[in-house]
Amino acid sequence: MDNYTPPFNQSLPQTAEGVPNKNSLSSYLPIRTKGNDFDFDAVIGLVLRGLLRKKVEGYSYEQFVADCQSAFEEKLGEEEFWQVLKEMYFENKDIFTVSPELLLFRAQKGEFAAGDSRVASMFTNLLQNMRVEEFEAKLNFVEREMLSTLREKMKPDSSLQASEKPYLPYLSKAFREDLKFLASRPKYLLSEIESFLSFYGFTYTVQLSLALVDWRSGQEPVAKPLYFIMDHERASNERTHIKNHGYKLFNESATRLFPMLTMLEILQPSSSEKGAIKVPLWEISKGIQESKLTHLKERLEKFARAFKSQRNLDTVLDESDAALDWLGNVMKLALAQFSIGERFNINKRYVLEVEKYLASHFIQNRGRSGRVLVLNQDYIILLTNLVVGEKDKLRFYELITAFEQRGIFVDKQTEQELIKFYERIGNVERMSDSGDAVYVRKTI
Repeated sequence: MDNYTPPFNQSLPQTAEGVPNKNSLSSYLPIRTKGNDFDFDAVIGLVLRGLLRKKVEGYSYEQFVADCQSAFEEKLGEEEFWQVLKEMYFENKDIFTVSPELLLFRAQKGEFAAGDSRVASMFTNLLQNMRVEEFEAKLNFVEREMLSTLREKMKPDSSLQASEKPYLPYLSKAFREDLKFLASRPKYLLSEIESFLSFYGFTYTVQLSLALVDWRSGQEPVAKPLYFIMDHERASNERTHIKNHGYKLFNESATRLFPMLTMLEILQPSSSEKGAIKVPLWEISKGIQESKLTHLKERLEKFARAFKSQRNLDTVLDESDAALDWLGNVMKLALAQFSIGERFNINKRYVLEVEKYLASHFIQNRGRSGRVLVLNQDYIILLTNLVVGEKDKLRFYELITAFEQRGIFVDKQTEQELIKFYERIGNVERMSDSGDAVYVRKTI
């Protein structure tokens, strides 16, 4: 990669006056310091719109109902029959449970807000332009006719495309595999899509916060241990993994998100460049290490000193002749600016916003034991079905390994609770008492 040009090569300010006064964030995480409310229905519609590369614009739900009425009256000729269908499918919008394609109505202009669009873009970037042509749901004659009526009004759409290289390629891969499995079972997808996106929004956020500090290696991140318990379990202080590598670890690592991601924003290619794709910090590090360009150290040093001056920081910079060390100084300054004054409070509020909007389903307060990360039974069943996937069954330890690839780690005590839970719902085969001989099946 002798000709590699790191993305910040032409864009870093060289003087304190050129350093932006505000910290802005527009990539890798949808949460801002305020205005984070979002509607999951709209998010789901937008994710499916990007997945299908199709949209429904300038065609209202009311027009769709009228077109369905015309189609059925023409074919069946019985007005009374239409009244039955109207009551069954349209009056309470039960039609949205027929096929995921109907949810495109929720991704029309005017139906979603900026917060919805930001959250949907997180998943669109995880998808990395994966595409599904259409969903092959098992429909009756009536439902096929309704879906056919909608498909006639769909238009091609390529506006919702990935704008970032994945920060966590391993998680992006698991997300695509799991969504592909759901897409092959449209009814199951419809019932679980909100929980599915909720889980991945959370695990992506946590694993991102844990991965940010490992940029120097220039290597793709791997899943970092983060420990959960089932929501009915006791969380005693003797369980050190739960105590030290659960909620506490997440809460501490989340303080890095806003400082490091806003600095990464400054290091990105100029948004004016056509088709500019955002890149992870570890890839910038890799580019510096593989580049033969001699002026990178000078540019990073000038920027670090300018940033330090503009922010009035007293951080001691490490003097070095290596560009990578000056990138280290830049990231040290990114964190230092949020350790004092009003910026410290801004970052504190940001962490609260992350927890409120992306993590609340996975955090419980256990009194004396404090806060812990939990998975309820619905999430466990969903994850189990996704991990077993197209196979008939999976060894329990293979299941646990696949959970870890999705950011879920459990201690030995929770492993035993999981086996008991699987036995209660009847989807486990125990060949012996050891975990090696326990097999888990899907529930669908």
